[in-house]
Amino acid sequence: MKVLILGAGGLTGRYLVREYKRRGMEAVAYTKQELDISKADIARDTLAKEKPELVINSASLTSLEICEGNPVLSRKVNCEAPEEWAKECGRDGTRFVHLSTDYIFDGKKSAAYLPGDLASPLSRYGKDKAEGEKRVLRANPHALIVRLAWVFGHGGKTFMSQLPGILAEKKVVELAGGRTGSCTYAGEASRIIFDLAEKRAEGIFHGVQAGQTTWKQFAEKAVELMKAGGRRVACEEVRELPLDKIPGLQVPRPAFSPLDISETEKVLGRKIPPWEKGLAEYLKEIGW
Repeated sequence: MKVLILGAGGLTGRYLVREYKRRGMEAVAYTKQELDISKADIARDTLAKEKPELVINSASLTSLEICEGNPVLSRKVNCEAPEEWAKECGRDGTRFVHLSTDYIFDGKKSAAYLPGDLASPLSRYGKDKAEGEKRVLRANPHALIVRLAWVFGHGGKTFMSQLPGILAEKKVVELAGGRTGSCTYAGEASRIIFDLAEKRAEGIFHGVQAGQTTWKQFAEKAVELMKAGGRRVACEEVRELPLDKIPGLQVPRPAFSPLDISETEKVLGRKIPPWEKGLAEYLKEIGW
């Protein structure tokens, strides 16, 4: 099976590239510098050139603050471009996978969100991703949407990706409090995405790891695992701060956004490992 990966330079995209190589698939991958997914006719032209059997769109504008300041760009990348790719894939029978987010929810639910729960986003990013989901499925009813959350991995710019280095250097680590959600090691996310695609799943699925956590709990678990592995850890205290006190995080985020994975596990026929195992796998990968 020939696979085309869009957004291959991003965190999830890089792990998707690694996963298709591990599986021995034929594939071609484009970074955002190599291919602008929102360019006119780019979907049609690229599909005609590469002739893939499966397209995975991991390209996205994920910074909430940038999306708020650039609503036209956010809508183009997170909503309009995925719709066009879904339509063109549907036209020639190519399967299409689009990645989405827990930020489409407002965090007011008291239990983990199900794939069919109604979106109620708090931010421009969330609104455009939610609208993008609708447009993708309307343009291509056979498309697969996989929602991820709090993704971390090697070389990632996300706070959770960079946390081990911070814990190794700082005695007091301050992070955003008041939020509970699912998190996902990018390596496991890529496995889930390919497994769902190979099962020919359609519709919306959640691709996070089992369990739920806070940033504080995640950091404390990382400290525990790093010490158990004999690594130096400077951190003596993990301190939570209100979200609005964290520089660069002024746009509202859902306070409670765990994603239910029971339907994903049912289709895959396996249990998805807990986030703690994903964290341990990540720490091992980066030598911590």
